[in-house]
Amino acid sequence: MSDENGNLTIWGKTFSRRAFLKGGAAALALGAVGGGMRACATPDEVYTADYPVVPENKAELPKNGKSVLILGGGFGGMHAACELLDRGFSVTVIEKSNLLGGKLKSWRDTRFGVPPVNDPNWRGYPRDHGAHAVWGFYNNLREFMGRHGYKLWRVPRETTMYNYLDKDGTNAVLGMPPKWPAPLDRLELMVEARRIFAHLIGKKSLESTTFLRKMIAFDFQNVRQRLYMDSVSFPHWARSVGMPDELVSRFFGPLSEMAMFDNIDNASALYTVMLMSLATGSHDDMNIDVFMHPPGETYCLPIERYIKARGGAIVFDTPVIKLVKDGGRIKSVIAGNEGYVPGVKTWKCSVCGSVFASPTKPLRCPVCGAPAEQINPLASGPPKEYKADYYVVAMDTPGARELVAKSGLLGSTYFDNMQKLESVSVYPVNLWYDKCRAWEERFPGFIDFFPSGFKYLGITLNWASDGVINGKKVASPLVPDYAGRGINVIETQIADAARVKNFSDEEIAALVHEELKMVMPNLPKPTDFYVNRWENYSPQRVGYEAIRPPIPSPLDNLFFIGDWVRTDHESVYMEKTCVSAKMVTNHILERAGQKEGKITILKSGTPNPLINIVRTLYSVYP
Repeated sequence: MSDENGNLTIWGKTFSRRAFLKGGAAALALGAVGGGMRACATPDEVYTADYPVVPENKAELPKNGKSVLILGGGFGGMHAACELLDRGFSVTVIEKSNLLGGKLKSWRDTRFGVPPVNDPNWRGYPRDHGAHAVWGFYNNLREFMGRHGYKLWRVPRETTMYNYLDKDGTNAVLGMPPKWPAPLDRLELMVEARRIFAHLIGKKSLESTTFLRKMIAFDFQNVRQRLYMDSVSFPHWARSVGMPDELVSRFFGPLSEMAMFDNIDNASALYTVMLMSLATGSHDDMNIDVFMHPPGETYCLPIERYIKARGGAIVFDTPVIKLVKDGGRIKSVIAGNEGYVPGVKTWKCSVCGSVFASPTKPLRCPVCGAPAEQINPLASGPPKEYKADYYVVAMDTPGARELVAKSGLLGSTYFDNMQKLESVSVYPVNLWYDKCRAWEERFPGFIDFFPSGFKYLGITLNWASDGVINGKKVASPLVPDYAGRGINVIETQIADAARVKNFSDEEIAALVHEELKMVMPNLPKPTDFYVNRWENYSPQRVGYEAIRPPIPSPLDNLFFIGDWVRTDHESVYMEKTCVSAKMVTNHILERAGQKEGKITILKSGTPNPLINIVRTLYSVYP
């Protein structure tokens, strides 16, 4: 509304008409014109599809005579290998396990669950690291997937992943899909968020949502804002802008455990606010899909075949030991099985690459729980030397820290700061309930819930979801291997893993089952279970952004990629890893003097001109 002097009052703020126009009123008009595109207000049609199309990113260039060694065949290493091969580089990937994919890999386990009857081709039920969310704002990952023909399991839009449940029984659901047309769907999202925020803390309405507007107003490109948000914990910042403590624990706490595998008290304000900023460009940005199951067979294996078809080499079962430095460059890499001792039987897991001396009985990997068929005696033989023109370290934080230390690279700020970046543990726990429909009775129409107030339950979902919402089939089964079996296979991710680290798998499964029974009293005793003990996830803690290493290192031909490096591009988690793989490709193209093949990197999230208005009105600072 405007007063007699022409000043405008919006969301409780009054400012001049000139300031309003400068801050984005023109952009608002532009947004209204852009309304039929992927529910987003932008004239740029690249953001209209589930899998954005960028024609210039599709490349098939001839060999350029340059070689790249990628250390680690995880999510980032796989993507970087594809991009570099397409642009003429000779690529070799060195991977410590027998599978590509890192945290996305999957494997078959003949010892889990109830085997099907009379199926001679059965190879075991699929297992993986745990559920992986692919938000709608993961534009760069989705662009890569679309370019290569890979598809996600699309969570039915008739339902929602945002199903919040507190231990006291309070239940709140962030509704999807939007009912208002673009660009009003942004406002609808705020109205809906305000409604469930109030419900979660037991109020009919919130007295103020200034904190929500401040979150949306965050500007990642403003380095001062970015470093400030990095310097404080999310709960500290939230209190300073008037967010109720109950909302921190009941909404953002579960979200932090799902996205960052860490307690919200440890998380910097930067990543939580950045997540909200990225997800509110449009309603579709909030949507969550997951990889086709099992991801090792539907995503990682096709990428492995693609790498080999393009002439790339993959050296499996070969841990990287150290980098060999020569002046201002890396001249080679030493890799191989370092822990072999003649006469001592040492075991190695082909799934996760863990090495251990005394196996459990029955034989299983003590880290990932892989069965005996995935475990072999550690191979003997001396490590080998590998050489290339460029080296890309595509390891997780613990792996990169250890490599840097063993390579004698400490002594500079760049490498010393890596040692300050810790890792965080998460234990996905899967329980098989045979002849059970307790989930469908308690959560009709949902495949997951975000718990709060529980001691052990983290983000929880039912892998046996059959694609039926309120009696109507709207999607294929989430895991085809479980379809039509009348079972529930429930996974919860224990983010605060330190409290159960010293417990046995049996004890952990029993603790999780007891809390699940608080939610679903009709749950029978589980038929089977497994626990993965992952210790290598990247936390987003206070002060980390200031010390993250950029992709290019001080050494001319050495680069680091992953979700833990600094990219100066607003992105998070798997999207950030994909962005770093594209960025390192551009860096190497530049170092090699090759002008062709540069990758266009999209904004993560839908460009939203309306945000300019919010930024004019509100600051992220208290």
